Amino acid sequence: MRIWWISGRPKLRNPVKTDELLKDPVFHLNILLWMATEQPEDNYCVSPVFSKLGFEVILIEQPFKFPPEIITAINDSGLDISQGPEPEMLLGRLKSDNKALYFEAKANSFGLDSSNCRQARGHLVASGPVIHEVYYPLESCLLCYLVPDERRSDMAQCLKSLTQQLKAEHLAPGPFSCHGLAVRDEKLFYSWDEAFKHHMGVDDNETSIIENVTEDTDPTPLILLFTDEDCSNQDNRNYYRKVVIDQVRAILLCDLHSHPINEKYEKTVGDLLMKASGNKFQYLGRERQKGLGRLIHENIFKQIKEHWKDKQSGIVIEGKSLSIKWNEKQEKDAFVDWLEDRRVRFELGKPKEEEPTLPFYE
Repeated sequence: MRIWWISGRPKLRNPVKTDELLKDPVFHLNILLWMATEQPEDNYCVSPVFSKLGFEVILIEQPFKFPPEIITAINDSGLDISQGPEPEMLLGRLKSDNKALYFEAKANSFGLDSSNCRQARGHLVASGPVIHEVYYPLESCLLCYLVPDERRSDMAQCLKSLTQQLKAEHLAPGPFSCHGLAVRDEKLFYSWDEAFKHHMGVDDNETSIIENVTEDTDPTPLILLFTDEDCSNQDNRNYYRKVVIDQVRAILLCDLHSHPINEKYEKTVGDLLMKASGNKFQYLGRERQKGLGRLIHENIFKQIKEHWKDKQSGIVIEGKSLSIKWNEKQEKDAFVDWLEDRRVRFELGKPKEEEPTLPFYE
């Protein structure tokens, strides 16, 4: 069961208008994750389009590690090509034909004079034949660029030109497809092109993935993962940090309400983020895991420790773990009431990188 906000707390106001959401990389990533997540047919958050096509998550925002011979070819090409591109998400259909979908999302299309071309060239090479060597047994990969729907044709033209550049330098880019998001008739539509239809063997050009979308639609329930690197707007960063903190806080409350006296409760940062993300945290790149884990460790765990250090000896923060043991009901009631009190606010700022090597999921 997912708890989206703490009972009794005011619903989070959406600071992002609907048209801005269509350009929001955090929203893009989480929409894609939901589309790759198995959900009930008659009660889904976002239509699980990719899950129903047989795909599962392979990785989320992890650097692609090219083999040495590809690095040499890139260096010899004279083109500006990223040697460690990070896809938003890589999906694989491992139970049948090993086809792969490699996703990148952008707030807008871009042209050949954009600095984004360096990354795009890297994505094109990564989604080519080398995918089979790096992520065996994946093969037949399609690079899917997600942009606002009206920017799809411009994005396709740029990727076509970049593909020609790479081939001229004897590199082997993969095929690409351009996908779009648009709101019509209070529905969020996800569209694709002929390349995707051919790759997947589907007939439709688009599908409705969310119903009842209005100008004040709150994206809070859709946030599975967030990292600062995905969001350039500081106000939105604080908003998304609050979403994650409130989700973890709600999980702690749910667990602790039913936890018995005289029994030890223990959870790591990774445990809580796995639950909050629907188990997607394990696929996130290591550095991004550290950033998200540090947010929970520094902004929740340490505040709990500071507040309760002289009040309850059974509350212990050690390394990346929180443990709680109550000796009597009054201790439990005091802690749960404090955690549930909406006047208790956890810091939303980006935590300092005091423990850069501390792993939060193993």
